[in-house]
Amino acid sequence: MESTNILTDQLLFLNSAQNPKVLRVRNHHIVGWVEKLDRRSSTLLIRERGVLRKVKLSKDAEVRGDLTDGGREVLVKVLAAGENGSLTARYVEVLHTSGKVDEGSLNPSDPERFARASWRALKLPKYQKVVAVQHALLKYFREFLDSEGFTELLPPMISTASDPGLRGASKLRTKLYGVEYELTSSTIMFKQVAATSLGKIYFVARNVREEPPEHIVTGRHLVEFTQLDIEWAGATMEDVMDLAERMIEYACRRIVRNYGQIVKEFRRGGFSCWDLPLRRVPYTEALEIARSLGTYVEEGKELSQEAEEAVSLAIGRPFWVTHYPAGSRSFYYLPDASDPSRNKDFNLILPQGYGEVIDGGEREYRYERIVERLKALGEDLTKYRWFLEAVKEGIAPSAGFGLGIERFTRYLLGLKYVWEAVPFPKPPGVTHTP
Repeated sequence: MESTNILTDQLLFLNSAQNPKVLRVRNHHIVGWVEKLDRRSSTLLIRERGVLRKVKLSKDAEVRGDLTDGGREVLVKVLAAGENGSLTARYVEVLHTSGKVDEGSLNPSDPERFARASWRALKLPKYQKVVAVQHALLKYFREFLDSEGFTELLPPMISTASDPGLRGASKLRTKLYGVEYELTSSTIMFKQVAATSLGKIYFVARNVREEPPEHIVTGRHLVEFTQLDIEWAGATMEDVMDLAERMIEYACRRIVRNYGQIVKEFRRGGFSCWDLPLRRVPYTEALEIARSLGTYVEEGKELSQEAEEAVSLAIGRPFWVTHYPAGSRSFYYLPDASDPSRNKDFNLILPQGYGEVIDGGEREYRYERIVERLKALGEDLTKYRWFLEAVKEGIAPSAGFGLGIERFTRYLLGLKYVWEAVPFPKPPGVTHTP
């Protein structure tokens, strides 16, 4: 039978006519882990969503279960009233007890062990704070894009063909009613078609790519990851690079203002937002810098991760690499009319060796050129039937980019490994994960 002492949302034991002050009392339903129990002062310190909340037990509080720590983790539900900093509980219920999480057993430098037990990481304050900052980052990105007139669309998860330009990774496949489909590795074709109709669009899209197992040593690759995918009909390469810079600045300033204390905990000395505009480094110049630092890159190939890291350490701040060789990239980039051997494309490279975080450019929209480039890649055109039909009917010239959410979170908080920047990570080569 329910206790008559339970504090409900409506505080039925009083009414507003008898005591108008009740209307100003805020009610709290708290579910979290007991960090500390002080019996002398009858107070609980509860960890909820990475934040510690202090709750004082009223004299007639009903407590169901044993709150004693005893080397255990105690999960409780608390019904309390008041304002943060002055909460009084009338009802506490122990929902579950378990052994405490050993942070040493979740060392991210051991990616297999970390990933397979990653659900435990969410109990640790460190990773609750990572989630809180990442949530805010997505919120601020969305706020900015919405204010710029962009529309968010729900991303597809499977298609008859996904992006073939995966830089060494493989696509995962499944069957739908006996027909082979591919799990989304990129929303690029969907972006181009949607922008034709809607003008300015974005997805917050989950992508899956089977990365080579050896990529685990980079600390920046995941099999399953999230991209903020943006496309803008009629835009130029410079338009979307400027958009990306302003979007990052908008989010960064709000993170520093509202989550600065958390950022300082992760990054000793704090974090400074970037000075804009960022430096533009043509591919040929980046190639020369890399070679001068002893990192060989073959002409006509994308910069290797080692080359990106070397150049980023030399430049010392974020920078754009622009105009990659046309043959080094996928079919959807538009060649530069002034030099068709180069694309009108770009990557944003983070400083301190954190690597590429944005990939984008102007899009090829001409049917004959797209067919030509798909054939050159050895692709089966029948798998691209829907997209080629749309292109034949006419799609708008557009430009856009994808920003890696986990990679940017890792950089913002100075995390050593990208699998620390996502719940339930799937690092390259690791199986039997949640």
